Amino acid sequence: MSVNTASTPPSNPSSPTLISSTRTGSTPVAIQQFDPLGTLDGRPISVVAGVGVLVFSAVATWLNWGTIVHPLLASAALLAVASTSLMLVVGTSPLRAPFTRSRHAVAVGSSLIAFAMSSASLGDSAALMTAYWAPVVVGTSCMVLAPYRPVRELVAVGILASSVTGFIALVRSTALTTDASPVIVMLFSITPVLAMSLGGAAFARSLALSHQRWESRAKYGALRQIEREHLTVARSVQQDRVTILNRDVVPLLTALSKRGIVSPDDRARAAEYSASLRQLMVTEVNRSWLESVVASSFGALDDGNRVRDPHRLASGMTAHQRTALRAAVLAVATGDELVWDSVRLAIEKTPSGAVIIVHATVASSESSWRSSLAPYFAVLRVVFTGLHISYNSPSLIVRFTYDTP
Repeated sequence: MSVNTASTPPSNPSSPTLISSTRTGSTPVAIQQFDPLGTLDGRPISVVAGVGVLVFSAVATWLNWGTIVHPLLASAALLAVASTSLMLVVGTSPLRAPFTRSRHAVAVGSSLIAFAMSSASLGDSAALMTAYWAPVVVGTSCMVLAPYRPVRELVAVGILASSVTGFIALVRSTALTTDASPVIVMLFSITPVLAMSLGGAAFARSLALSHQRWESRAKYGALRQIEREHLTVARSVQQDRVTILNRDVVPLLTALSKRGIVSPDDRARAAEYSASLRQLMVTEVNRSWLESVVASSFGALDDGNRVRDPHRLASGMTAHQRTALRAAVLAVATGDELVWDSVRLAIEKTPSGAVIIVHATVASSESSWRSSLAPYFAVLRVVFTGLHISYNSPSLIVRFTYDTP
């Protein structure tokens, strides 16, 4: 005697929807948020540019030291360039992601201050009307930071920086007695800033549009794949339930048909099987996408209690947040940096959204687990907010927050 039924399992209302939009069209988004790993791979450019502008400024100042009337202002200009360099090197670090608007303002603002001070250091009788190297530093700063800020902000900052650069050059040229036209001097200073800043903004816009087109095609393909696999998944779930019935229920019914008598023990066993099946079905229906991901990632090592989400807040994550968290869970489950049995995730409600708290026991050295999990932490810092890592060997606690609808 066996059981075979074609009933379709009930749908999971808490499962993720791939077609849902992750960001509204009115919210400006940087390339760092669209493609965190791609931005991480391109970070060496920011480091090289940060070191390069400082070296270039120092060399240019040294070569023109004979024309400098106020060495103190020239030195202050180099300190301002050092501040810009620090933002390009340290501010873009994945450990400090995402790159904020204030850091953007400090980087570009410091380079503009360096231009003003270096030009003022030349004095009234200098052969050079402006510090020719400073506009290059301003433009380079705007261009290098293109992947880290939204396109609208890049354009606005580029135009503002060009205007300030032109104003400084105009004031400088009109204060001197020279045959050169102030307009020529102004255009000479504006050109590198405007070209580099708008070029960086155009590059960021091109990458953003390309990513959006790819994401749209990927979502469409994923939906088609889900439709094709729906019947297969339904049959798989149905087969699991049939296996349970054939293993427990069918032998009981076979024994009853042979004996023809229902004993109190038979009633107790039937009630136990009924409660077990009912609990299994309820668990399947109520399981969130995160619980499913954890269960599939850890496989036989999952005890069903790794995720605690009493308010069902996992469904409030965006598609990018789910993808990042799914990748991190899979990395932990397949790696050997953490003790698998110790990994626990809790999602708690906050006034502004939700906080995810991950508890684990470290099974490797600090340098090993930090280097192995660094790419995943970098992505989590971008798509979530307020990521905080607390390590007290061997205990590791990771917290990060997100907004809920």
